Amino acid sequence: MPAAQAADPTAEQQAKALSAVPKDAQKYYGGYWYASDIIANPFSDWKPHPPPWQICHNDSYLGNSWRANLVAELRALTKQLADQGLAKPDLNVTNSNGDINLELTQLKAQIAQGCDIIMSYPGSATGLCSGIKEAYDKGILFVTIDSTVTCPEALNVATNPYYRGQFEGDWIAKQLNGKGNVIVMNGQPGTANTVAQESGFRQAVAPYPGIKVAGSLFGMWTGSVAKSEVLKFLATHPQPIQAAFSTGNMGVGIGQAFEQSGRPIPIITEVTNLCSLLAYWKEKKLTANTFVQDGGPMAYAAFIPALHMMAGQKPKVSTIFMPLPSITAENFNDYYDPSMTVQSTCFANGKDLHLVPDAYFDQFFTGGQPRAQVKIVAKQ
Repeated sequence: MPAAQAADPTAEQQAKALSAVPKDAQKYYGGYWYASDIIANPFSDWKPHPPPWQICHNDSYLGNSWRANLVAELRALTKQLADQGLAKPDLNVTNSNGDINLELTQLKAQIAQGCDIIMSYPGSATGLCSGIKEAYDKGILFVTIDSTVTCPEALNVATNPYYRGQFEGDWIAKQLNGKGNVIVMNGQPGTANTVAQESGFRQAVAPYPGIKVAGSLFGMWTGSVAKSEVLKFLATHPQPIQAAFSTGNMGVGIGQAFEQSGRPIPIITEVTNLCSLLAYWKEKKLTANTFVQDGGPMAYAAFIPALHMMAGQKPKVSTIFMPLPSITAENFNDYYDPSMTVQSTCFANGKDLHLVPDAYFDQFFTGGQPRAQVKIVAKQ
């Protein structure tokens, strides 16, 4: 089972929580409680620091290309603001490598060092709350990038991980006609993404008694780690596995583990769009799908609400969920390029690197001045 699971709120509680969410965005908030709380008007008494801002990034893990692209994009955005006189030129970056206590210590050091905006991929939904509260009290903006926290003083910008798990679970169940063994390859233990995605997956397959979750593994969103974990799992689980749900960057490693074990490659679903996955998909003629969710475009998406905040605008809710494009058999060629190989480290982003239009975020804010303008940097 998932590492943690919140009690489902009543229909009345859900309606109350979602009442502050813009109506056009409410469809993306199903199962929100698995990832975060929805707090209305969370920054009513908060005021941003004047520019030039020291922009910082507090990360829980930098061991894969998704996170590397995230940091590269934040560096590029910081430079763009610095060129406008709105930021100091260097991005302050920390990496706790999965140690939440170290991450909190690093966060408090960044506060002491004078950060004005702290972007973060936190390693826990609750472990940074004391530092986030300290930042808020000092007028420092703390924004999470696609891994939400329950701390009321943070602004979360994310795709709904529960929805991703639910979507993939339902798709797998239908592909298998309601019968088969499935493994879930989670990422980093303890993060809101990990808990919510597996919760959404299990909720989706629950109506199908013939679908069995044969294993719930952790691959740190890294292909080589996932391959090792699947090899160990298959060595002790001889039953057929018909499908694998990868929660990011691990689809190729999963497939290769099955090949190395002399087992048929199962259906594979992903939530990130590595070029290597598309090359492997093409080569092996997989039954597969994935969302489009590179770390660079995701960092950019989270940065736009941060700029709304620094312009003095107020968010209507503490957690902003956004939709994602997806890659299917039908639109595969819109993202695939023959230059992609199984060794490629790029992401298949297609022509438009924006996950959502910048204007999507306008509906979540009120007041203030027009935000600073930045452009997403192509990072293939």
